[in-house]
Amino acid sequence: MHRLILTVTGLLLWLPLLAGLLLLLGQGLTPAPWLRLLAQPGLWTSIGLSLWTALASSLISLLLVALLLAHGEGRGLALLRRLLSPLLAMPHVAFAIGFAFLIAPSGWLLRLISPALTGFVLPPDWQTLHDPWGLGLIALLVLKETPFLLLMALGALDPALTARQQWLGQSLGFRPPQIWWRLILPSLWPSLRLPLYAVAAYGLAVVDLALLLGPTQPAPLAVRLWRWYQDPDLHWRPLANHGALLLFGLNLLLLALLRALEWAHLHWGKGLMLDGRRQTSPSRLAPALALVLTTLLLATNLLVLAALLLWSLTRRWPFPAPWPSQWSGHHWQQAMAELAQPLTHSAWLALLSALLALVLVVLALEAQRGRRPWPLWLICLPLLLPQASLLFGVRLGADWLGLPVGMGLVFWSQLLFVYPYVYLCLYGPYRQFDDRLTQAAATLGARPWQAWWRVKGPLLLRPLAFACAVGATVSLAQYLPTLLFGAGRVITLTTEAVAIGSGLNRRLASLYGLLQLALPLLIYALALWLPHRAERASHQLEPTP
Repeated sequence: MHRLILTVTGLLLWLPLLAGLLLLLGQGLTPAPWLRLLAQPGLWTSIGLSLWTALASSLISLLLVALLLAHGEGRGLALLRRLLSPLLAMPHVAFAIGFAFLIAPSGWLLRLISPALTGFVLPPDWQTLHDPWGLGLIALLVLKETPFLLLMALGALDPALTARQQWLGQSLGFRPPQIWWRLILPSLWPSLRLPLYAVAAYGLAVVDLALLLGPTQPAPLAVRLWRWYQDPDLHWRPLANHGALLLFGLNLLLLALLRALEWAHLHWGKGLMLDGRRQTSPSRLAPALALVLTTLLLATNLLVLAALLLWSLTRRWPFPAPWPSQWSGHHWQQAMAELAQPLTHSAWLALLSALLALVLVVLALEAQRGRRPWPLWLICLPLLLPQASLLFGVRLGADWLGLPVGMGLVFWSQLLFVYPYVYLCLYGPYRQFDDRLTQAAATLGARPWQAWWRVKGPLLLRPLAFACAVGATVSLAQYLPTLLFGAGRVITLTTEAVAIGSGLNRRLASLYGLLQLALPLLIYALALWLPHRAERASHQLEPTP
């Protein structure tokens, strides 16, 4: 059984990716496209922008997560923990559209303080969108990736081990923040390494968010590759494929830089961590920063949601008025007739890919019981490598095999990225499950599938429902796989939101941003309601004494 599941997973997920990379490497042996690629104007600036945005956003997100864990104890962090699921439910594209409405020169934040505090009666000539340094893109990535890393950190924490470490640190005279920085966070780092690498790889190769907020003259490397690939002139196609290889090399360089920073911290920071100094008085700055960060995360998401809702119902909103002067639901009425196809495609792709990934992950985890677990880096391979490099190579293989582009290939390409997230969500709960419960069911005559269905499945219903919701949300957010393997024939809410959000129609962009947000919220609500409903139904079926 174990070999069969490993073989099926390898053939379905890992082998096509490796074969695609080999095809890209084979094409990379041709020197002429390399010469054309290296001669492209602004190429080195694009490379620097990609590395800068990825490295800065990932390190800032990691630092903020550490600050929240070490100094965020109290009501603020408890509220943030309860709201992590809604924060993660907001798709990146919908958040980017609303965030652009906030920070634009004519955005809502400036409207709220103008002209009273700024004196502006016209929008200033500021480049807050598509700035040449990529600061807006970095801020967007930090706001979206910090909740993800925080969720991974909280999921990796062992409450019993954390309590023992806190007791040990307090017995030695250390204050709680020192215990976190010196004992708990270093022991937590091995569980955070792969999520951090995935965040860095995503920031390096992101296309949809860079189209909405990233620099344009020149754009980051991944955006330029996508534009070359879409160009009607097929002479640009080899340039895009060789650029994908260059992006793959940059990804390896980025991971090596992160590893080097980890080594430097361990080499030079070990003495500071083991110096034995006790904190004589509690620091006020760090807890204040943690409180400000928590407030900023929650307030930004609320403001983004409010901005999307306001612009979707706006008919006229002159600057610097803080509120629209005229309201209208015309765009909602107009869009309803055009929503059937993208909404249907998005819903079916999300539902089927999440359910299939859930079944495959459960089979894989069941096959690993009592055996050495599969290495997590292999499971997370699609997340640790740039999407453009992987998908361009897979598309080369699909063209070589003559596979027709369309819904089937889009579904499979989304499954490549849904599967790792579902696996990561279930990996911890499966490791913590007490197998003696299913062994007791087996001693009573239950077959393995009966023991899972009657005992293990109900006990793991909440993690299973949450993992399925995460997988559906990941599917809904896929932009590059949908366009690359759908060839424009598979239209989803995400592809429409990016296309409209890149234009000037704020009202229609906000409408699609809200619609893209509505599906994940509905899915997470179902994931929370179904286990509760199942528990109530099981209690009602219990015989009364």
